[in-house]
Amino acid sequence: MAFFQRVLSYVFNEVLVNTLANSKSFQRFAVRTTHMVEEMTKKGVDTQGQLGEKAAEFKKIFRDEMKKGMDSQFRNNGKQPPKQ
Repeated sequence: MAFFQRVLSYVFNEVLVNTLANSKSFQRFAVRTTHMVEEMTKKGVDTQGQLGEKAAEFKKIFRDEMKKGMDSQFRNNGKQPPKQ
């Protein structure tokens, strides 16, 4: 039984692969899909770079604002802020 399943699976795969390989519409679909994936990958890399820049800017601004807030808090309480 397992032997027949393997033979049937092999024949089905061969027919399917050969049919798709010789189909012009499938080839067009494959080319369009490849171009779309490449374009999306490029956009993803660009977006990742932009997010990295924005994260670094946010980190700097956040650190500066926290330092200002801590300094003003210590001044209001009459204590010296800790040295970094």
